[in-house]
Formats: sequence, structure tokens, C-alpha cells
Amino acid sequence: MGKRLVALSFVATLVAWPVWSQDEGSVILEQETAPPPPAAQPLVDETPDAAPVKDGPAPAEPVAEAPVPDPGPDAPDEGEPVARVTPDPSAPADEAPDPEPAQEPSDEKPPLIDPILPIGDEPLAEAGPDPKHVNDPDNRVGECRADTLYVRGGHAPVRFTVDVADTPDSRAQGLMNVKSMPLSKGMLFIYPAPQPVAFWMKNTFIPLDIIFADRRGVVVHIHHNAKPHDETSIPGGEQIQFVLEINGGYARMMGIEEGAQMRHPAIRRAAWPC
Repeated sequence: MGKRLVALSFVATLVAWPVWSQDEGSVILEQETAPPPPAAQPLVDETPDAAPVKDGPAPAEPVAEAPVPDPGPDAPDEGEPVARVTPDPSAPADEAPDPEPAQEPSDEKPPLIDPILPIGDEPLAEAGPDPKHVNDPDNRVGECRADTLYVRGGHAPVRFTVDVADTPDSRAQGLMNVKSMPLSKGMLFIYPAPQPVAFWMKNTFIPLDIIFADRRGVVVHIHHNAKPHDETSIPGGEQIQFVLEINGGYARMMGIEEGAQMRHPAIRRAAWPC
């Protein structure tokens, strides 16, 4: 029994010991009995490493936002409907003008100017008959031919069968030594360009009406009934290119006067064209 009491007393003493130690400010027992705090361990990033990107695009970088412009005082209020302009699909789009092509040198020749030539030995410029024969527009006369000349402006268009003198020699010869001539026959003198012209009646056996016309075939002067063998000069004018000789008195008979028009393929700028 005594041993049991001693044992209980010892146990009670051990139980009460921590309380005494706290009262005295001693924490020896607690320091000896408390387990040491666990040592701090380094933080480990448990996030799995990202797999390296192979042959892929670089990550997109953040884009800076553009500043919003000030709408101004005329901008509609928030929530107010705004009219939307729809482009007209039929309106042509603005296109750049086509560049102008480079101008190539032209082969066109400048117009010929009628030369002022002396009477006589010059080559014909344009007095030759036109090879193209065209019917008369009003179908009242026949087609243009080198051996036919028409005159209108009198009582009615008159047709003459003519011999053409278009060289210096043929013009110098004219109707010399001709003893007679049919009423509807004549001779047409053609000069290379408009020029002063004068005739005479040397060695001519029949009276003649000499009809002078300009470059357009318009009659500008008529000398009626020139006397045979008269060597007096008969001027026709300053700008004469065509002269028609016919039997004397026939011009008055047919009413041919100044202003009448000749029609022949040699008259290129004719007032009465072929």
C-alpha cells in the first residue's frame, strides 16, 4: 500500500510540473518537449514547362489601340439614327486617263499652191484630164470626157466637141490655118495655172468667139467675132486658166455670157464639177 502511494505521488508530481514551470516564466519543458518546426523548403513551380513551339508563328504582340478622333460638334447624339450613303453601282469608277499615244510623223503632203508662171513653156501642173469619169448629177448631160466640154448659164447647157491644146506647141498653133469648123466644135486651151492670157488671129481663117474662164471654169470675159488674120492682141484677163474658141456669133446665139460655167475633166476645182 505504501508503494502505491509513493507511485501516485510521483505521477502527480510529473503532471503538475509543466504548470509550475509556466508560473515561473520557464518554458524549458515546452522547448524540450515541442517538436521543431519543419525546415522551409524552396518553392517549386509545379506548372509544367511549355513545350517549345516548332516552326510556328511567333506569339502575337499586343496592338496599340488607335486614338478615337473627336467627332466634333456636328456629330449625331448617341442613339440617334445616322443616314448611310450607299454608293451607286452604275456610276463609273474613277479611272486613270489613258496616256496619249505618241504622235507619229505624218506622210501627208502640204497642199499645193498654184504657181505664178509666165506664159509658155512650163510643164502642166494639174491641167490634165481626170481619168475618172462621173455622170452629171442632174443626168441632163453625158459623162465627163476629154473630148467633150459643156457650158451652162445660157438658154440651156451646150455641148461642144473639142480638141485640147495643153502643151506650149499646141497652144501656139491653136486654130491657125483651119478653113472651116462645125458649129458644135471648138478648141479648149488649158494652162498649167491661172495667169494673164492674150490671143491674136494671125493665120486664122474663120471668125471666132473667144471665151476666157478662171481656174474654176467660170467665164470672166468673152471676145465676140474676132476678125481673121487680125494681129491685134486680145487680152482675156489676169487669172485665166481655160480658154474656149468656138465659131463666131455662136456664144450670143446660145446665150453664153460672163458668169457661165464650163464642165470638163481638166477643170479640177470646177464650179460645175464632173
